[in-house]
Amino acid sequence: MGKILVILFMALPAMLTGKETKKVVRQNFYPPYKETYYILKSDTAIKHGSYKAEAAERILAEGYYNMGYMDSLWTHYNIQGRIQARGCYVKSKRDGIWEFFDSKGELEQKIDFTNNLVLQYKTTFANHIFKVFTGKDTLLSKLERPPLYIGGSSWFSGYVEQELRLPLHKPQEKVNGVVYVGFVIDSLGITSNHRVLKGLGRACNNEALRVLKAIPDDWMPGVYEGKFVSAEYVVIIIFDENTRTMEF
Repeated sequence: MGKILVILFMALPAMLTGKETKKVVRQNFYPPYKETYYILKSDTAIKHGSYKAEAAERILAEGYYNMGYMDSLWTHYNIQGRIQARGCYVKSKRDGIWEFFDSKGELEQKIDFTNNLVLQYKTTFANHIFKVFTGKDTLLSKLERPPLYIGGSSWFSGYVEQELRLPLHKPQEKVNGVVYVGFVIDSLGITSNHRVLKGLGRACNNEALRVLKAIPDDWMPGVYEGKFVSAEYVVIIIFDENTRTMEF
């Protein structure tokens, strides 16, 4: 089976170039990275062929498009060049077993998307007490598996770091410190009810809420007594000298 897969992946570029394509090199200025991909000559809105994203002479992502859809094996890397995620897409949806790695390049999650199963994971919330909502009841309890952001800590923190800005604020308003934000992750992995549990100042509180609401809903819900449940998740947002300022 392994040899068959290797042959298929080696043959894929040839299969994808059966249609006439042209190469595109696109420079993105913010965040700064370069994309190299192919589009159909007959319809330039459709990507078809190999794809590569690079920044600071390092590959960020590489894979293939098939008639506008992400297809086959894709690999993502962080800016240090360490592998971040690896798996297959079918029509731009994750399929089969994916592996996700932390900032050190160590395996953090292994998820079977075909069967919606978490095969392996690491989390600092394993012994955390969650507010759990089961029907009309609310209880405080550990979970058999806490909610997991697909991709792990590096993907989640990457979204926060990319989005977070030091907001416009009043002269005497405190903007150095932390904001605790809670939100509910329901049994389908959808977030709602974002609220500040412990704030810093109005400007930073609103910015923390904005950033967390903007993060894509890509969660595996918590498990309690063998069932997916809704649970409150708490995130700490840090504002300090490394927080980027607003740009106009």
